[in-house]
Amino acid sequence: MLAFGFLFNTVERGSASYDRIKALLAVKPEIVDKKDASSEVPSGDIHYAIPAFSYPGTDVNVLKSIDFTVRRGQTLGIVGKTGAGKTTLLRLLLREFDLQEGRIEIGGKPIDHLTLEALRSAIGYVPQDHILFSATIAENIAFARTDASREEIEWAAKLANIHEDILNFKDGYETVVGERGVTLSGGQKQRISIARALLADPEILIFDDSLSAVDARTEVAILQALRKERRNKTTLISAHRLSAVEHADLILVLDEGRIIERGTHAELLKNEGWYAEMYAHQQLESLVSEGGQSS
Repeated sequence: MLAFGFLFNTVERGSASYDRIKALLAVKPEIVDKKDASSEVPSGDIHYAIPAFSYPGTDVNVLKSIDFTVRRGQTLGIVGKTGAGKTTLLRLLLREFDLQEGRIEIGGKPIDHLTLEALRSAIGYVPQDHILFSATIAENIAFARTDASREEIEWAAKLANIHEDILNFKDGYETVVGERGVTLSGGQKQRISIARALLADPEILIFDDSLSAVDARTEVAILQALRKERRNKTTLISAHRLSAVEHADLILVLDEGRIIERGTHAELLKNEGWYAEMYAHQQLESLVSEGGQSS
């Protein structure tokens, strides 16, 4: 009787799960490939020209008068207040939404003229909310490249400054993390997500405020590794902590969907605008924090 009860329970759970899977697969995607879309993986300069953008079903423009170019191999920093449009700008490059007007190009090709598979094959995306699976750390890092060797996995982990943490776990790279990485700290989850993106070695790498949970020293180590290993590939970094974008070739300051400042770190400090004011404020906070720790 116990065996029968276990069997019926398993069957019912499986049936409910299958119904949810069917419902999910039945959802028609809003973003689809055009009939003549190219399947060639894009590379080259990234150009944004967006007069205005609002999310479907709304009439509020979250981006306005956006126009800039990132050369291949450069690093772009995007900063601004919460709600300024930083994440929206990055999600449009992934074609999570289609533009009502304007265009985004990679290598001179509009991204809506590419298949979604080709476009997203060129991009590695590390979001603010990190998705980890109930699997080993090695399997989580190799999610986008299941054929990766252990040496390649460890190489990516070292770049993301998580290798030593992993070795300190009882089972090392074979440590099984809970669903969504519940057994790991916020910084460890972030760095494993970064390692996953680095292992894929994409043409374009996007960090969407992906260094917020790591300390300043770890942030510096990761950024130095990025500059060394991605010299000829493009990196886009959205951040609240301005130290994450100091080294960028171009920094954009967004406010209410508009670009209010642009330039290098040195140029923006000379402008004495929002960027310079916020940088001075964060430097002071850092000094106070270090003083508090030393005492």
